[in-house]
Amino acid sequence: MRISSLGKPYFILILVCWLGFGSNLIAGQGDTKPLTNVVLVTVDTLRADHLRAYGYEAVKTPAINALAAEGVLFENVIVQTPITLPSHASILTGTYPFYHGLQDVVGRLRDGVPTLAEWFKEQGYATGAVVGSSVLLSQWGLSRGFDFYEDNFPTQGIRQVDFSRVERPANHVIDLALRWVEGKRDQPFFLWIHLYDPHDPYEPPEPFASQYRDQPYDGEVEFIDSELGRFFEVLKQWGLYQDSLIVFTSDHGESLGEHKEKYHAYYIYDCSLRIPLVFRVPPHLSRGQLSSGSRIPNQVRSVDIAPTVMQLLGKQVTEWIQGEGLVAMMAGKRPNIHLGAYAETHYPRIHFGWSPLFSYSTPDQKYIEAPISELYDLKQDSGELQNIIETESALANQLKNRMYELQKKYAPVNPGAGGTEEVDAATIERLKSLGYVAFSAGGAADSGLDLPDPKLKIDTYNRLNQAIELSRTGEREAAVSILREVAGKEPEMPIVHFMLGSEYFHLGLFLKAVEEFQQTLKYNPESNVARFSLARSYLRSGLIDKAEGVVRELITLEPANYGARHLLATILAKRGDYQGAVQEELFVVEHRPSYVEALNNLGSYSLNLGDNQQASEAYLQALQSAPNSVMVRVNLALAFLNLRQFEKALEQAQAVTRLAPELALGHYYLGQAYRGQGMDGEASAAFLKAKELDPKFDAPNL
Repeated sequence: MRISSLGKPYFILILVCWLGFGSNLIAGQGDTKPLTNVVLVTVDTLRADHLRAYGYEAVKTPAINALAAEGVLFENVIVQTPITLPSHASILTGTYPFYHGLQDVVGRLRDGVPTLAEWFKEQGYATGAVVGSSVLLSQWGLSRGFDFYEDNFPTQGIRQVDFSRVERPANHVIDLALRWVEGKRDQPFFLWIHLYDPHDPYEPPEPFASQYRDQPYDGEVEFIDSELGRFFEVLKQWGLYQDSLIVFTSDHGESLGEHKEKYHAYYIYDCSLRIPLVFRVPPHLSRGQLSSGSRIPNQVRSVDIAPTVMQLLGKQVTEWIQGEGLVAMMAGKRPNIHLGAYAETHYPRIHFGWSPLFSYSTPDQKYIEAPISELYDLKQDSGELQNIIETESALANQLKNRMYELQKKYAPVNPGAGGTEEVDAATIERLKSLGYVAFSAGGAADSGLDLPDPKLKIDTYNRLNQAIELSRTGEREAAVSILREVAGKEPEMPIVHFMLGSEYFHLGLFLKAVEEFQQTLKYNPESNVARFSLARSYLRSGLIDKAEGVVRELITLEPANYGARHLLATILAKRGDYQGAVQEELFVVEHRPSYVEALNNLGSYSLNLGDNQQASEAYLQALQSAPNSVMVRVNLALAFLNLRQFEKALEQAQAVTRLAPELALGHYYLGQAYRGQGMDGEASAAFLKAKELDPKFDAPNL
């Protein structure tokens, strides 16, 4: 069958624009009316075809349904990458991943790339964001232009990272967003809300867990809908909803087993690229030019969201935008125009040493560039199951050439700083708890060599994912079994050795961990995170000289590596060099002022040097990020006792006994604080309680 009529594909994304101050978004450029409030809502990992508004009957989603009924819904929206961080970057900048420089689960937005938040700041807006996952930490650069960027996911060191600390549920996100909005009701503002819940693991709260026991992904979708409904209801109570422009979207979909991919990021089939997009435009803005409940079949893209917001606000689309404004489509003036959609994933290349994937699609056809390239007739084969490239090579070449032209047109002239970077061990642990692999394969993966096709490696990839799932639920022995199996088949694969080393480390098998991290460096000698992990394993094995040698080598290669400096401080303290340890930790907290473990250790080393003032300051700084840390409060109580600041010591000791009533040391310090204030009766009771909990705490003579 001959395939023809190439069109242009598009992306969908959701944004909420608050128009409480009134503004004609359609009537033309240069209006001088008051500024309009704008809110962007992105729901992570949300497939369009799992919403009732898109024809899916298994969920109710009344809030999103109502939004679609009042707004304009795009039926065919394509994201530029199926990875959370770079996809959000494309949404917030209106540019392609290869331009803004974020192409992986971590990295940094390229210097000089403007953001939508910065644009709003220039227009006179207050700007705020609340994100639901540490995948979008401000350190990656998306916080540019935001006055307020709520990404406080406390991390107390690489040994204390757990799942509850790297994402927060939708109800918490909405609470924080409403709190910020409440303080900005009398001024124009731009707010971005990110809801992470549909991302794996699918664990919706009740009653959705019971209602969707066999479809937990749908339960997560229903949960975020309920929270959006609450959010919209509060806006109505505050008089903000009616005059608000609401744009609702996602960063990518979820494969849910299609093409043997369980989640997303690995492939670029439509199940992980196609997303919802709804713009709710109030009547006073559309002036009858936009019809509520209308559905737009045109293909669009996530890079088109930012310019559309600018158009709806009656502003000229800025020159740095690479997407197109969609207002004319929304008004029915471009019924047959489809925007060609580009997508990419470097996930297989960066983390496994396999080939990256690139695609270009129209509403009718889709080309995927890979070692074994693919072409699909989307009208006849929406599931992308029948590769017709052998019989339609001419059409494939047309689409490939369009893709190359787009890449050439929008590639940065001067790339500058930013882009993919290797991350520290703490970040790798956090991302693993979210189901991501953040280890760089290095070597051939960074070269121009021919690389394996991800399609041929999907079974290996799935086994690695299975090991990750077992690891993050504590089944480390089972994870090791799978990883050893993979290592037997892929002995030169750096990531499998790194993952094995990590599992052995957590199991306390430190010499085995050493062996695996040495293998990792054999096949990827540039990996500083493997070098760090090797040093840490040496230290836990008692091989302190080898640990210091490796960590000093790492610091020579990467002087600003705060994790390495923190580890060196630990080594120096074990040698009794507390002054050297203090200097290293001072460097760490200068670069990571909320790093609780480093602050606590800085305080402890300072106590050993008799510098109780510096110790107390370090502990107080740690409490700003971890107010419920028993360890920090115990140490702070001791520092205040040494300073003879008994009232402050009493406050900390009382907090400890509330947080950890079975901790004898807390009661002992409580007694010391009471005694320092001459409260002998209370002191005696506290000392007796400490001895009751632990006989080694003898009550002193009062």
